[in-house]
Amino acid sequence: MTRLAFYFNSARCVGCKTCVVACSKKNNLPLGVSYRRVTSYEVGEYPAATFYHWSATCNHCENPGCVRTCPTGAMYKSADGTVQHDDDVCIGCGSCVFACPYGVPQIVREEGIAKKCNACADTRDVDGAPTCVASCGMRALDFGPYDELVAAHPDSVDCIAPMADPSMTTPNVLITPHEAGLEQDYHDLVL
Repeated sequence: MTRLAFYFNSARCVGCKTCVVACSKKNNLPLGVSYRRVTSYEVGEYPAATFYHWSATCNHCENPGCVRTCPTGAMYKSADGTVQHDDDVCIGCGSCVFACPYGVPQIVREEGIAKKCNACADTRDVDGAPTCVASCGMRALDFGPYDELVAAHPDSVDCIAPMADPSMTTPNVLITPHEAGLEQDYHDLVL
């Protein structure tokens, strides 16, 4: 099975949330539902305080908790290695929501089902990349075969301070962290 991954360069991200808006528009998401989120974190204390941003979506894990707990098979690993969701099979029980340590699946109340990022499986072949990647003006996002991303970004890591322990699910995400992103003493910022 192919192993596809997202790459995120936290040192390049300016927190503009263009990726969030582009994803929401492409997927026609209702207010309050977002497949990609940008969170800002503050590290340190005055006068040495700094901050960084984290753009997160589904990590399309190798061992996804959402797939393991889904009672209907609505969450599944596709042939391209991404974690997909079958809306027609979902019963809206929320087990995937509680099983994901990254807080990715969300119940869309208007539809009564869970939904999440599908890595733009429906448009990726035509567009060449997921919408969030294509929309990032800072080129802080990328998507492709895991091994190719590792080769292109050999100093990347699979976890930064705000993330859950990667041993739980083996996320297919690579990150070039902002130096502050590795510090454990952080605070969420609302920007």
